Amino acid sequence: MASSRDDHPPYPCHHWPAHRTLRFRNSLRRRGNIHPHRRAASGGHPWPGAGWRLPDRRPHHGGNPMTAALIWIFLPFTAAIGLWALSRHPVQVTRLATLLCLLLAAAAWLIPIGKVLRLGPLTLEIQPILLFAGRRLSLTDADRPLLIFFFTIAAFWFAGARQAGSHRFFIPYGLAIVSFLVAAIAVEPFLYSALMIEMAVLLSIPILFPPGQRNVGPGLLRYLIFQTLAMPFILLAGWALDGVQANPTDINLIALASLFLSLGFAFWLAIFPFYTWVPLLAGETHPYAIGFLYLLLPITSLLLGLEFINAYGWLRNAPQLYLLLRWMGALMVITAGIWSAFQHNAGRLFGYALIIETGFSLLAVSLNSRLGIEIFTMLFLPRVIGFGLWALSSSILLQAGRSMEFQQLERAAEAWPFASTGLIVACLSLAGLPLLAHFPIRLVLLEQVARQSPLLAVWVLGGNIGFLLSTFRLLAVVTGGYFGPRQPGERPLQI
Repeated sequence: MASSRDDHPPYPCHHWPAHRTLRFRNSLRRRGNIHPHRRAASGGHPWPGAGWRLPDRRPHHGGNPMTAALIWIFLPFTAAIGLWALSRHPVQVTRLATLLCLLLAAAAWLIPIGKVLRLGPLTLEIQPILLFAGRRLSLTDADRPLLIFFFTIAAFWFAGARQAGSHRFFIPYGLAIVSFLVAAIAVEPFLYSALMIEMAVLLSIPILFPPGQRNVGPGLLRYLIFQTLAMPFILLAGWALDGVQANPTDINLIALASLFLSLGFAFWLAIFPFYTWVPLLAGETHPYAIGFLYLLLPITSLLLGLEFINAYGWLRNAPQLYLLLRWMGALMVITAGIWSAFQHNAGRLFGYALIIETGFSLLAVSLNSRLGIEIFTMLFLPRVIGFGLWALSSSILLQAGRSMEFQQLERAAEAWPFASTGLIVACLSLAGLPLLAHFPIRLVLLEQVARQSPLLAVWVLGGNIGFLLSTFRLLAVVTGGYFGPRQPGERPLQI
């Protein structure tokens, strides 16, 4: 039976007086007690406005509103739990995880957040805010490029997990890590991001050292200690900054907030001198797992740092902040470049590459200009390419029975030419060699740094050259060149 034009479902609560009146009137009309063209009392003329209906303010999409956090945070986390239960079927897990991440990236690309999308007679609207446990998870339309970036990286990494020989727990825990990192960017107030990052750090332990592996090196312990130490400092910084907002003239409170904030992000980003764990951990663990972690975790921390700076005007307008970032970034590039020149382990060399990448990101932020933010953003894509190529090539060499020590990589190009070429090209790109991905962006960045401090730019260039020299040493070892280790009696360049 066709429904009556006056049958209405429940209405939103903010129009409850009009809606209750309308439901009462419609119920009387259905009983036959009142006709719209008759007065309430018998006889007479119809009342003014007879036949008029209150405007229908019902949402046309129907049902409960879908929120962005449900799609890009809770859905991948729930899927991670299901994939963990299916972890003994690696082929199916790889396909499902890759497909899910591609679908989430495509959804972030095609579906606007906070706007009504009309598909013929249907309408779809994704609300940007979800209230969860008394906190707000906010993903706006401006966050869509970041969602595309995160889930595309996850799909890329998960697709090659079986070929790289990663552990069966890598994909479930990796997907859960991505969901917590997205939650760290979305959660409000900001200080709860520290809890989300800490959860991601704890979830990374099973993929760095899978169950059954007994030898836990010092790199993992330092990684866990330093990342955990960042959480209380960020929480204390949030408390101090709330006090600064209430009393902006309190110099002592501003100094305390700056100290807590500096220490928190120094532990998060492994800023000098707290980065000793980075090369150690890279030399101890599987390259595919550490590449995934070294790509997503620092990028999330850098984005949170930018959000923190932008949220407080007194911090954003402080010239001392950008001077500190400039010197810290330069110091990271210089020291990592010098120490990498004496390395004999390709895994640790990758750890120094991460330190140099973080240093260049800090230099880009220190420019305090629109161009600096553009350079900061453009550094992400070459980093993804370089880290991904390095991780996959190193994993293939590791499966072939080689270790990351230079002595074990001697003449690896003869037996594994493509993997060896990928490893060398990745290292040369991370070193900023001309004609490769990092070169044009770093060239522009060094030009901008030289305008503010020419001597500092020279030192940064020297640190970058130190990493480039270590890459040439690795090239010589892999190809059996002059600088590579040789058998007794063997002459240089002898193949």
